[in-house]
Amino acid sequence: MSLAFWTLQGSASTAMIHSLAPPPIGPTNVELADVLGQMADLLVRRGEPNPYRVQAYLQAAAMLRDLDTPAVELYGEGGRDALTELPGVGVSLAAHLADYIERGRVGLRDRLLASDDPAALLATVPGIGDALAARLVQAGIRTLADLERAAHDGRLAEIAGFGPRRLEAARLQLNSILNRSARRRERRVRRQVARLAAIRQRREAERDAETESVPTSDDVTVATIYPLFPPAAA
Repeated sequence: MSLAFWTLQGSASTAMIHSLAPPPIGPTNVELADVLGQMADLLVRRGEPNPYRVQAYLQAAAMLRDLDTPAVELYGEGGRDALTELPGVGVSLAAHLADYIERGRVGLRDRLLASDDPAALLATVPGIGDALAARLVQAGIRTLADLERAAHDGRLAEIAGFGPRRLEAARLQLNSILNRSARRRERRVRRQVARLAAIRQRREAERDAETESVPTSDDVTVATIYPLFPPAAA
């Protein structure tokens, strides 16, 4: 068979292996780093008087980009305490990372966005684009709490672009964002991480068993062969 055939077969096998890999169970380290970097930028734009605070966010973001182990796995195994063991991550930063892992949001980032660019904050809600977010701000809606109240008191229905289906979708999204079910999400993440850890341990045990089954020179017993008929005495 041609080399091209074997190359194609190899590519297909690789793709199949990747397709069987477990899906991500939470935000990647790069995504978490982007969140911290954005928060540092927002603090600077707000006029944060403490430069060391901004530097802490930037250093933690750089650390996460270089971190080999997914932070979400560390969190699933040890909670916030495990995050504080990362270089440059204190209690406050660990709380922000945990919030994003659990809820996909950080309260401080939302507040900074609300004061700096409320339209950008509203546009983080799935289904709300930049143009619609700008109309919401013009209507006096600047925070997610404002948006939730407007979704239930009838004001959203009066804004162009909010039909019945989009209004219901916005209510569901806001309920998901603002609800207090973080503990359920945390337990789900922990279960998923525990499942992945069990798979990894089983594979490591299988590899160790295969390694131990290969005999080494120390394991081979050297047999002494004696002649059946000893030579006659001279």
